[in-house]
Parts: sequence; structure tokens; C-alpha cells
Amino acid sequence: MSTLQIGGRLTFDTAAARLGELAWPAEGEALLLDLAALDAVDSAGVSVLLHWQRAARERGVLLRWQGAPTGLRQLLEVYGLTELFAAA
Repeated sequence: MSTLQIGGRLTFDTAAARLGELAWPAEGEALLLDLAALDAVDSAGVSVLLHWQRAARERGVLLRWQGAPTGLRQLLEVYGLTELFAAA
């Protein structure tokens, strides 16, 4: 399983630019996204995460998450997405 650290801002201002930033492993492999270095996340950032989740499924890649900051965890609870983004 390869690990990729996602940091900085994942917000309305950065979401469009960040959609294509993942380097995907081969089909059947796993990718762990470490979200601990995120400084800010809003609902647009959650949309980016949903996009990555969908893209992983389409590519046959198992996508896992770890280190979600408190603000992101709170947003996921509000949107009822906690189970979808369960930690690795």
C-alpha cells in the first residue's frame, strides 16, 4: 500500500485545482491518504474526497484514509459520511 500525504487547504478556493493531484497505483492495489497535514477543509473539500473515492472505485483501487483533522471529521458527521470515510 502506498501512502500519500494531503496537506494545505482543501477548500472552495483550491478544490478544482486539487481534483487531479493524486498519482493512482495500479488496479487492485491500495492507496492510503494521510490527511493529518490539512490546514483547512470545507464542504468543497469533502466533495474532492468524494470525487477521489469515486475515481478509486472506477480504477479498482482501494482508497483508505487516516489522520482526518477534527474539522473534517465534524463535516463528515454532519453529512452522514462517517462510515464512507472510515479510517484505514
